[in-house]
Amino acid sequence: MTSIPVRVIRVPRDQCGAVLFVALIFLILLTLLALTATSTSILQEKMTGGMRNRQLSLIGAENVLRGGEASLWLLSFVGSQPLPPCVNDSATVKCVYRPTPSGMLEGYVQRFRSEKEWEPATPLSGWFPYTYAMTGLAGSAETAELGEEPRLMIEDLGPAVPPGIGQQLGTRDRETGSLVGKSEWYRVTARSTGGSDAVVRVTESVFSAIDLTNTGFNAPPSGP
Repeated sequence: MTSIPVRVIRVPRDQCGAVLFVALIFLILLTLLALTATSTSILQEKMTGGMRNRQLSLIGAENVLRGGEASLWLLSFVGSQPLPPCVNDSATVKCVYRPTPSGMLEGYVQRFRSEKEWEPATPLSGWFPYTYAMTGLAGSAETAELGEEPRLMIEDLGPAVPPGIGQQLGTRDRETGSLVGKSEWYRVTARSTGGSDAVVRVTESVFSAIDLTNTGFNAPPSGP
């Protein structure tokens, strides 16, 4: 009896798409990684722009603040009051605001000091523009350009008298109002934007300078 070898033919099974499925998974992962990297880059760019904006607003406010102090330091009597008291919030020349007899601030002065927006619905009043332009810069100074011109306000807080000499009543002292050559406390408030008005910076300083707000002659300042 002769045996006949049997040849077994294996028929490959149908493909189930495993390779395609794995490839799609990897493609999705790569897409997610690319989107994450892009989002991180955009976020870092926004953070950097925000930090630059805040820094510009600080530079602008500090410049105006020091400029206001310098203007007080350089005051001199030249036949007229160089820094008269403001009558109201519509003054056209640089002047100083004083508290009311009760010691309270005028409403427009307080708004200038505390308003969060650069251009609120009710516009701020009583301020003066900074002497030097900080917008429209060109050349190497263009990177320091501000979105808006900074604003300045100066208040006369009363005589710079030694402790215990004033009225101590919470009101503006009047008993030294006629002394020639006396010094006054001036509060300088500066408002500045950054590269845009999305950031508003308000800075203040209290500066003692010779009194050239009241009537009478005072010699030019010879010291701080």
